[in-house]
Amino acid sequence: MNELEKLIFMLSGLPATFAISILSFFLGFCIGLPLAFARVYASKPFQTLVEGYEKVFRGIPEIVLMMLFYYGLKSIIPLFKSPFFSATFALGLRSGANQSQIFRAAIRGVKEEQMMAATSLGLTRLQAIFYVMIPQTFIVATPGLGSEYALLIKDSSYAFVLGVVEMMRRTYTVMRLTYDPVFPFFASAFLYVMITFPIATYLDKWASRKKKQLGI
Repeated sequence: MNELEKLIFMLSGLPATFAISILSFFLGFCIGLPLAFARVYASKPFQTLVEGYEKVFRGIPEIVLMMLFYYGLKSIIPLFKSPFFSATFALGLRSGANQSQIFRAAIRGVKEEQMMAATSLGLTRLQAIFYVMIPQTFIVATPGLGSEYALLIKDSSYAFVLGVVEMMRRTYTVMRLTYDPVFPFFASAFLYVMITFPIATYLDKWASRKKKQLGI
């Protein structure tokens, strides 16, 4: 197996890497956005619950969550018998905690006067959140969301310990077959950088342009 063949074999794990990162990001988004608004606008007891969720899932390493779900819960909940589902669910819960903090900072980055202006024009508080706050929150949060997605791509490599055949698993297979620990892991490191860096950089620049255009 020459270097090109090794690289092609490793790249064949990218679909699983992207699938895990995209699905876990979407799950994190569905969790994080409402939790962020609850953290800012909900009652104090609910804010405390959200803060507890953030601290718990930001404090537990992703690999521990994956192994807890896959090895600890698969006998109780059939869905966790799937290594792919266990890895994606674990990363999604962690991402939800991260995205909650990203969106919360973005909400506070939008001027409160805009909420007051919206309600003074006759919108309810809920309508003001949906039509005024959320669109601007997305723009302010975009750089952080880009970094979060890049982080999920990297963290998807933990899924190989459950047997998910993603890029890191392919890298490990090449190392075992060729007894070459240098090229596979250097190539893998380079590929992760080449995937994550453009995403985070582009979204950061796009958000900066939009904020200038809208005067946020």
